[in-house]
Amino acid sequence: MDYQSFSEEIARLVRPQSYPLGVKLVKGSDPLPPEAVRPAKYGIQISLCQWTTMARRWGRVLGVKATDINCTPCLAALGLKRMPDRTALSQYFLEMGYADRIELAEKAAKELDPIAPGAIGKVAMFPLEMAPVDPDIVLIYGTPAQMARLAAGYLYHHGEMIESKTTGFGISCLSAVKSHFTGKPAFVLPGRGERILAGTDDTEMFLTFPAGICEALLDGLNKTQAKGTRYPVQSYMIYQPPTLKPMKNLADKLSD
Repeated sequence: MDYQSFSEEIARLVRPQSYPLGVKLVKGSDPLPPEAVRPAKYGIQISLCQWTTMARRWGRVLGVKATDINCTPCLAALGLKRMPDRTALSQYFLEMGYADRIELAEKAAKELDPIAPGAIGKVAMFPLEMAPVDPDIVLIYGTPAQMARLAAGYLYHHGEMIESKTTGFGISCLSAVKSHFTGKPAFVLPGRGERILAGTDDTEMFLTFPAGICEALLDGLNKTQAKGTRYPVQSYMIYQPPTLKPMKNLADKLSD
């Protein structure tokens, strides 16, 4: 797949305000791409969503391993650190005030379905147009109208609706990588954590999907564009607006 061309076509057809991102889930002891800059270079630890924003807005090739991250819910949810059991995450939800009682916190933790420890060793993220390796996942941030445009492109060849799930409180890093394990795209509404820590805008959400569907998605975008489904949305303009009484009064005073 020519990811540079794909990124250029997404810019033409969807016009997102930030770079479409590739994400590589590095396994075990395999290394990050040599181009990937880690937070350690700056002497800091981060929340993973900060690096997502930096990659998509600054146009950088970036990477992290567990020791680069100080967001403990991210470490637990992505399996970068081991939990004794899922109740540790439930207790976190309760202490943060995300659930009324422990039973509801446990229900949320179960539905969240964290990644098994060891499935992900490191994470690299980069603008698709400068991909140093083939990505596992693609993330495209944009407005709801832009997401609807992407949904139309996906539907054209797959005939499936794209589902959306959100916790409301965050851990959108888990939602972002889940498409690699499910094989299905998903719309994600970034929650409290990403909007506070990573500066994700109020108007933004994102689509996550396995990189293997890029070709079909792009063809679907082009085919649906040819049939009139486009972005920016073409508001209907061929109609005559009503004339208000003050406008009629003014018209009486006008002459050719």
